[in-house]
Amino acid sequence: MGAARRGFGLAGEYPIESIRAAASAAEAHGYHSFWLSQPLRDPSLPKLSDVARRTQRLALGVGAVPLTDDTPQQLATEIQRLGLPLDRFILGIGSGTARGALDRTRAGVDELRRLVDVTIVVAPLGPKMCYLAGQVADGVLLNWLTPEYARTSAAWIREGAESVGRPTPMILAYVRCALGRDSLPRLEQECARYGSFPHYAAHFRRQGVEPIQTTILAEGEADLQERLSAYEAVLDTVIVRAITPSDTPEQALAVLAAARPTPPASAGHPVGR
Repeated sequence: MGAARRGFGLAGEYPIESIRAAASAAEAHGYHSFWLSQPLRDPSLPKLSDVARRTQRLALGVGAVPLTDDTPQQLATEIQRLGLPLDRFILGIGSGTARGALDRTRAGVDELRRLVDVTIVVAPLGPKMCYLAGQVADGVLLNWLTPEYARTSAAWIREGAESVGRPTPMILAYVRCALGRDSLPRLEQECARYGSFPHYAAHFRRQGVEPIQTTILAEGEADLQERLSAYEAVLDTVIVRAITPSDTPEQALAVLAAARPTPPASAGHPVGR
């Protein structure tokens, strides 16, 4: 595996002013990609469309949209309506929590490929979905895991790809990063929220860790860079998912600057091909 790329991500609920400032700074600091999560009641695609008009090089990702919330047809229609740049856009999809997750994901990827020419990444948690993602996705978006478990997940993804005779897709992961003790309450709140979801609770049990152990609470830039390097030894792209005391642009920019990539990324395929 070559040198990992670095992305920067925010919660989709962040105010648009903070998102704009972070995206512009991410491009200036040489990040490869900029990501927004998909909130329940505040869709991120219009915000990424806004960011696309203000940036030139950044790959732009949303992750992950549950296929139980939006059908492939709805997603394709919205991507086209917003005029998202298909050469830079990365669509992250998840199965949702209803029964039939594996079949729904496989069918969803197939349908999306027929409807829109966009990079598709699948967001798995467990081994079966990692294996499937290796079989069908352009990239795989991991989440809430330790560097050690990232390595385990990568092995499942490779096995899936090998089973159908295709190259291993690019492997990405959100890593929640916070700076300083002032960020701890917000980080603990985020951990408690995800730990309350049954599928994520099972994900943490498989790893044998508490949610907080999959995050980085750094004392400063040197500490943050060192701890990110453990993920970069395993992944193709590490997405610095900023957790801040509140949602101000200044706080997001502080994490962004402390985690900036060295050397900066160059333009290329959204998932690195």
